Amino acid sequence: IPLIQALEQARGNRVIVYWLTDLARVSEAVVPSLYDQLSAIGHQKVLDLLLFTRGGDTEAPWRIVTLMREFCDRFAVLVPYRAYSAGTVLAMGADEIVLTPMGVLSPIDPSRTHPLLPRREGAAQAEPISVQDMRHAMTFIRETAKPSEETTYTPEAMAQIVTALFDKIHPLAIGAIEQSYALSKLIATRCLSTHMTSPDDKKSIEKIVNSLCDDYKSHAYPICRKEARDIGLKVVDAPPSVDQAMMDMAKFYMARDVGFPKT
Repeated sequence: IPLIQALEQARGNRVIVYWLTDLARVSEAVVPSLYDQLSAIGHQKVLDLLLFTRGGDTEAPWRIVTLMREFCDRFAVLVPYRAYSAGTVLAMGADEIVLTPMGVLSPIDPSRTHPLLPRREGAAQAEPISVQDMRHAMTFIRETAKPSEETTYTPEAMAQIVTALFDKIHPLAIGAIEQSYALSKLIATRCLSTHMTSPDDKKSIEKIVNSLCDDYKSHAYPICRKEARDIGLKVVDAPPSVDQAMMDMAKFYMARDVGFPKT
């Protein structure tokens, strides 16, 4: 479409759009369509992925990043508005992340559903639980159990607290939630490692991943481009012509229900 062509002209690269509605999730289901588009374009020196998403499956970004890199020497992600959670992890796999003034990333601590998690009355599926919420709950219990001048809980009282927690959340579900946390860190580390390849980058990668997984107290915290750079991400400001082309694309897709890659 003309808007994609205008963005390609502004950037000087071929562009693929991966725009997801609020009801859709980043997932490996997109891989066949993405492969078809990449095959039609062919190998490029630089490929741009215009991305909009509220998040998705923890594993999916790694599959998308590796596929994109099969068809280019350099990979860039363009974020006109938001690329949250799994979208941020996907962007971490790019050599360059281009943000407009309205573009934001987010923390990457995952939320997890599990058959053994609580369900609302009448709900067909279990409620998703934030990994950080669970970790903070366990930290609270652990810290509460420590003797202090203010309060000291007996072993019996602590047993009642833990039992009450396990009455609501099955221990196996807690294990699965903790596994998701470790997996999120692994995927983020591997995405960064596709372009941060120097031995000196190892500590930087660890710092970035720990910051995005642990430092923010809300999964919905918006990370603007300056803050993203301060964390260590390879974020650049969209120049005026690119900014305009990206925002024209954003306005176009926000008015439509789309969720598949376009070229």
